[in-house]
Amino acid sequence: MGFKINRTDYDIICVGDLCADLIIPYGEAKNTIDNIKQDPTNINEQKVSFRSGGSVGNTAKVLGKLKQNPIFITNVGNDRVGQFLKQEMEDNNVNMDFSTTTDKGAVVCIAVLDNMGDRTMFTWIPPWSALDHYTSDSFPEELYKKPAIVFSSGMSLTNNIESGNALLDFFRRMKENQSILVFDLNIRAESYGYQPGRRQLFEQVLQYADIILGSGIEEFGQITGKTNMKEAVESISDKDRCIIARDGGNPVFIQEGHIQSTVEVDPVTPVNTVGAGDTFDAAFLMALREGRDIKDCVLFANKIAGYMISRKEHLAIPDNVHEMWL
Repeated sequence: MGFKINRTDYDIICVGDLCADLIIPYGEAKNTIDNIKQDPTNINEQKVSFRSGGSVGNTAKVLGKLKQNPIFITNVGNDRVGQFLKQEMEDNNVNMDFSTTTDKGAVVCIAVLDNMGDRTMFTWIPPWSALDHYTSDSFPEELYKKPAIVFSSGMSLTNNIESGNALLDFFRRMKENQSILVFDLNIRAESYGYQPGRRQLFEQVLQYADIILGSGIEEFGQITGKTNMKEAVESISDKDRCIIARDGGNPVFIQEGHIQSTVEVDPVTPVNTVGAGDTFDAAFLMALREGRDIKDCVLFANKIAGYMISRKEHLAIPDNVHEMWL
């Protein structure tokens, strides 16, 4: 398949969204209220938390925690929130030298957690803020000098067609220098819609993608119009393309060229699922960079993501990361 690159000298370049996450523990707060009705002394105080987020932002941050020192290309808000987000990235070993500070403020994503820790996301774009906008100037010539692993997600493809075309041109030029393009569907149609222009951008990006990641039929179904995961994956398969289809606690389905396989997911009691897919992506990219084959990349990513969702700490990773190769 050609995806076992064994080139730790490849940079990992992440392109996409960086925003603030406002985490609202609705489920736990509701449980606390119900408990107080039974026992007025049983009070478990709940707090809203504020931290860095964004699909690609989280992936870049976890890559930094994994000592992969990724390059992150994003728009940084010119307000205090934007400054906070940039500092968070840099404090976690993320190279922000190629990110652009805009004249707009940062976007906020609101995550409402139910009593099982599962989240529903709402994107809030304040009047003084804007979604990422890319132009040819966002991608300086220095980036094209050597091959890299390029990672992005559907959160980068908004209804701004001009910005999407700039991203497409970047992907095309990086493919020309033998880079590997890894793309997570992450459509989030409930926040960004899926109008014809945005749909067309997705279809074009997928033509460049060497490895496609996605979660559930709700993503693969929107791309393909299929209601069955296996059929959806098969419909976008190609001899030179690998597709990784996650499906909650079910086995991960892999279509590598014309070869299909599955990887079991270790059972984990979820405590915090915010950023689980992004953590999976980061661990997958790390393993890919270190020369693991696709199935081993998925095994490793499952273990790191499983550890993350079993901890309350945001984007938690284990201290003994390399012991988890086994």
